[in-house]
Amino acid sequence: MHNHTDRRQGKPTVGLPVISGARWFGTGNRPLVLRIECPLAFDEMVAALYGTADAGDMASDEELCGSVVVTLLIEGLPALQERAEKIRLDERRDAIESPAFLALCRQRITALTGQ
Repeated sequence: MHNHTDRRQGKPTVGLPVISGARWFGTGNRPLVLRIECPLAFDEMVAALYGTADAGDMASDEELCGSVVVTLLIEGLPALQERAEKIRLDERRDAIESPAFLALCRQRITALTGQ
């Protein structure tokens, strides 16, 4: 795993598992592979799971990361940022639809990232 420093906060970033292959992405007649590193905040990773995944999508680190990556690719970072903000607002109003699942999402991201 790579360990880079987050220049904005001076904290080391956590390199997570690489998600690739036909399990996650259709490979039909696409011989090129684009590799990127996309910095995400803890709340953005939680937002990628909450409302889009289920507990089975987070059973392993690869499944958890794959679920986050697929959601990020389909919806985009602005959508994750908006969902994270909505989660914060809903928590303040006690309007979270599934507090237990939100807690599970946070627990799995915490276990994965060590935060």
